[in-house]
Amino acid sequence: MTLSSEKKQKIAEVIIEILDSRFQNFPENALSNRNAPFHEAFLTAFSDKIQDKIKSDIPVFISLTSWFHGLNTTLGQKFFESVAH
Repeated sequence: MTLSSEKKQKIAEVIIEILDSRFQNFPENALSNRNAPFHEAFLTAFSDKIQDKIKSDIPVFISLTSWFHGLNTTLGQKFFESVAH
């Protein structure tokens, strides 16, 4: 099945909108972790097991994983659904 130019354009527009949104929400620092105190506590408890996997500090890791979770949610709720239509 070949996509028409119009369908390709619509998919490109969805991708651009998602990229723009994700760039605007990218965590620049770990100060936005105020809603994740338990995440930090649990990751600190496992720090000996994850220290080789996390090259940065735990608050930065929490910010990035929160952002990545949002990206996954956006892809699942908006991108795939929009492209399927």
